[in-house]
Amino acid sequence: MSIMERMNNYFNRLNINERNVLQQVITNRKAFYNLTVNEFANKNLVSKSFVIRLCKKLGYSGYSEFKYQLKIEVENSESQQTTQNILDVTTEDLKETIRLIDSKKLEHLSHLLYQAPHIYIYTYGTGYGQKTILEDFKRGIITSQRAITSLPTSIELRLYSNTMEKNDILFIVSISGKVTNIKNDLILLKEKGMTVVSITQFTTNELASISSINLYLKSTPISNPLSTDNPYTSYAPLCLLLDLIVKDYLNFKK
Repeated sequence: MSIMERMNNYFNRLNINERNVLQQVITNRKAFYNLTVNEFANKNLVSKSFVIRLCKKLGYSGYSEFKYQLKIEVENSESQQTTQNILDVTTEDLKETIRLIDSKKLEHLSHLLYQAPHIYIYTYGTGYGQKTILEDFKRGIITSQRAITSLPTSIELRLYSNTMEKNDILFIVSISGKVTNIKNDLILLKEKGMTVVSITQFTTNELASISSINLYLKSTPISNPLSTDNPYTSYAPLCLLLDLIVKDYLNFKK
């Protein structure tokens, strides 16, 4: 958790002087990250005990831990990518996602979709962004006059599993490919004769290993200096992949 996040979380604990010191530090991290506790106190015109008390109010064990976090944030800020680098990485991610698509596999999937009695979509986890993208994928399939059922949680997945039939198709998105909590459910559905289509990052992963058809994408995380523990991962490659599935299926139905 970044210093700014801690400041926001513990805002009501802090007095006006503590807030002012933190705001000054966050605004100009490089001027403070390499100071001793005494130097830090002198630069902010406060006492050493004030600094230690402030660090503990933010949930740190002491000044050393606070200083280490400040150093990390400075390093992350200095290693920020340029706009051109971000454009290059995004372009390469999209190109790699397209390269990972097997045209024969995509054609086979369109054939299975055409024959499937029912189509289901499920995104593993609680990612709102992924679920929104899958709703747009659902809209694309519906334009072909096919019904498609969204399964928002594992509860619905288990409830519907009793009525799912042979040759039904289940699309499941998990960028990491970790699906430990529903792994047995998916294995049973596959044994039942369903086609489980996984969409994951291009890595060896749990979901891909148990799916009938594996589709891969590449999305390189970008560091987030405001939340060092939470890098930003773009869903643009996922949008691209789902869009190609819809287009190929609509073309197959001509």
